[in-house]
Amino acid sequence: MWKTELEELNRRKKIAHNLGGEKNIAKQHDRGKMTVRERIDALCDSESFLERGILAGAPIYDEQNPHKLKKLVPCPFVMGIGKIGGRRVAVHGDDFTIKGASVGRMYKSKGAYFVKMARSLKRPMVRLVEGAGGSIKEILEIGYTELPSSGDECAQDRVEVMSEVPVVSAGFGSVAGLGALYMVQSHFSVMVRHMCHVFVGGPPLVKSAFGVEMTKEELGGYKLHTRLTGVIDNDALDEQDALDQIQRFLSYMPANVWEMPKRHFQDRDDPARRAEDLINIIPRDNRKPYDMRSILNRVLDRDSIFEMGKYQGRSQITALARLNGYPVGVLANDPNFMGGSFNYDVAEKYQRFIDMCDTFHLPIVNLSDQPGFTIGKQSELQGTIRKGVRASFAIIQATVPMAVIYLRKCFGVAGGAQKSGLKLSWRYAWPSAVWGNIPVEGGVYAAHRREIEKAEDPGKYLKDLQETYRAVASPFRTAEAFGIEDIIDPRDTRRLLCEWVEMAYDMEKDNLGPKKRGMRC
Repeated sequence: MWKTELEELNRRKKIAHNLGGEKNIAKQHDRGKMTVRERIDALCDSESFLERGILAGAPIYDEQNPHKLKKLVPCPFVMGIGKIGGRRVAVHGDDFTIKGASVGRMYKSKGAYFVKMARSLKRPMVRLVEGAGGSIKEILEIGYTELPSSGDECAQDRVEVMSEVPVVSAGFGSVAGLGALYMVQSHFSVMVRHMCHVFVGGPPLVKSAFGVEMTKEELGGYKLHTRLTGVIDNDALDEQDALDQIQRFLSYMPANVWEMPKRHFQDRDDPARRAEDLINIIPRDNRKPYDMRSILNRVLDRDSIFEMGKYQGRSQITALARLNGYPVGVLANDPNFMGGSFNYDVAEKYQRFIDMCDTFHLPIVNLSDQPGFTIGKQSELQGTIRKGVRASFAIIQATVPMAVIYLRKCFGVAGGAQKSGLKLSWRYAWPSAVWGNIPVEGGVYAAHRREIEKAEDPGKYLKDLQETYRAVASPFRTAEAFGIEDIIDPRDTRRLLCEWVEMAYDMEKDNLGPKKRGMRC
């Protein structure tokens, strides 16, 4: 009885699945790119994608027969619910084969539905972005111009969703305007090298405004945004690598803030594993660097470390990992870059990572070797103290359980920002740890300058004073005064953290739901 209508339905769905047509699909492949549907298929479990709004588009009907559809241009916003590793996620992808995935009214309407859908179903959001923003041609179609905020049905939802479900964005082409907003308004973002370029306005706009010629790579390439600006977290070698990073990131996350992250039992690592070489890894000369990542590899579950923002703010390591199968957030200082000091570019990276872990109930492990804020004229020009103090608010306001292992240095305001505020931090120190308001090396000379300069042998007098202060600065004296709860054999670090993480999960499971403060982008 409804055979005609079903045939028409199938015809329209076939048009939607054909994207921008064979010619435009061929162009996409010639550029070495997947189509949006190929990306979704590569990301999601086989045949798990349930599309929503597939029939939406711009139709042209026969003037003589209004029932006859002559042409349908699908909306370039493809969305639905798929599964990744058996867990349902909300997925949106831009279809560049249709008008370069330009943003119009239909795109915005589907975008608003997509965010509301993810919020209502409490599902993680994944955005596969490849669009250059709005097109000026739209004003000829509607006959007037709109205020930038006009018609944005989901601005509030986009803010609130950041405090409710994990949001991930991957860039596959030139990304500007609304697409650039999506890339930034995420808990994790990744861009494909030499393929993705992210900017507020592209090279034509820059040339029109300033008369300056720039390439896409110069204006918004991966080296700029993953090494210098921190606008994007990670880069990917190719599209599949970007999709793999999305899958891996989500594996550490709960579906939403009303759940705890899931423990992974496969390939479990012995929680009592001891790395004997940990006792030799910290040099006695505290001016010498060492390999912090080698410590992480010995303490955390094998092959579980997923680093975020590795090439930006390099004195601070931020990563997701596992302890005895439990997902955790990891902070660590890298002494190979500015001695591990808290520089201006660390501040935003540090703040966003702590906010993310706190939002999604991921206990934080902090392996601290913090000499303090970066000093010098350049540091003052960059406003390091303001940015650093603002970042320290994040760890003070966080309510997620935190374990701090003091490996070596911990000095000044930046040192104080290595643990949470009034909430209990589970703390251990290695015998190599030293701390205080100011290091002995610089502090002694500053405090005793006059007597040192008047001494018969200033060099010897300074050295003797420093040795006196070093004796008092021993971590054992702090432990005697109960200023640190325990000093441990470095080889016991993994075992003790695996004990702690079970307690941390027991504590945090009673703290589910959105945090009062909310996620700061």
